[in-house]
Amino acid sequence: MRYLFIFFLLINFCFSANLQRNDSLGVVVDKENRLMWVDEVSILKQKMTHQDATDFCEELQFAGYSNWRVPEIEEYELIVDKTNERSYINRAFKYNKKDGFWARKAHWRTLWFYADYMYFVSGTPYYDSRHKLKYVRCVRDLD
Repeated sequence: MRYLFIFFLLINFCFSANLQRNDSLGVVVDKENRLMWVDEVSILKQKMTHQDATDFCEELQFAGYSNWRVPEIEEYELIVDKTNERSYINRAFKYNKKDGFWARKAHWRTLWFYADYMYFVSGTPYYDSRHKLKYVRCVRDLD
């Protein structure tokens, strides 16, 4: 049993090594997928609609960059950590709430009334009305 526990710790370490926190910038960098995520306390202070989240990320000037955007649901799935039952996000992230975070895609089959979001209560993607209030964690592609 002890070896199984050590094995799972090693696997978790290997998969989380790709995400590194930069405290001075307030970001988490995913080198393997070439993404930089905003990770500072201000993201937890305001819920917004899907359109407001899109505008917020597009207008964001943070850590010396201006090319931020709302993440795809598949990008959120890269940072989900089901072993972190506290918030289901990779432990490299310092700031998170057990709540919904908007993703980019709005669904045409619902006349764009619904959009994807990552639910960090369970680490599962869902969709909801774009008028509901949720958090957003902006991301940018590394140059």
